[in-house]
Parts: sequence; structure tokens; C-alpha cells
Amino acid sequence: VCTGTDMKLLHPSSPESHYETLRHLYQGCQVVQGNLELTYLPAGADTAFLKVRSGKTPRGGEGQGSGQPLTRVPPSQDIKEVQGYVLIAENQVSGLE
Repeated sequence: VCTGTDMKLLHPSSPESHYETLRHLYQGCQVVQGNLELTYLPAGADTAFLKVRSGKTPRGGEGQGSGQPLTRVPPSQDIKEVQGYVLIAENQVSGLE
């Protein structure tokens, strides 16, 4: 369970701290108490914090042949419930994970 936000479309004072705040709030979250607002994400922002895939993955995030041992990833921790509204707007990213 994590706390949502209530910023609506207000411009963040610092894009870097805004991204870090969103990542901190939603990483590993399954239930959002409040609103899920994904706004003003810059191009190239890593949105993988919204979804954790289950299974095995190479340590370091590289594909086959990376020479890194496989590590166990926790079961899926996708956001499953939002108790407020969902706002996805004013983003520069090409897609969300």
C-alpha cells in the first residue's frame, strides 16, 4: 500500500526530484491510497519502477551472454488498485512499463 498524490497538473519545481518522488512512491506498490498521477516525466525516463516482472533476470539488467549470474526477481508487484483517479498527462516519455 502506498500513498497517492494530489498535484493535478501543477508544474513540479524540480523535474529531477519530481521523478524521484514518483519512483519512491510507486516502486513495488500494489494498492495506491489516493490518486495515481504520472505527469511531466521527461523523455528517456525509466518507468520500470511501475512494474516488477517475476522470474529470473540477469544481474545488472543485461541480456543473455552478459556473463552475469541470474538472480530471482520478486513476484509481480504491478499496481493492481487505485482508490482515487488515474492521471497520465504532459509526459515526454514514449511509453510506460
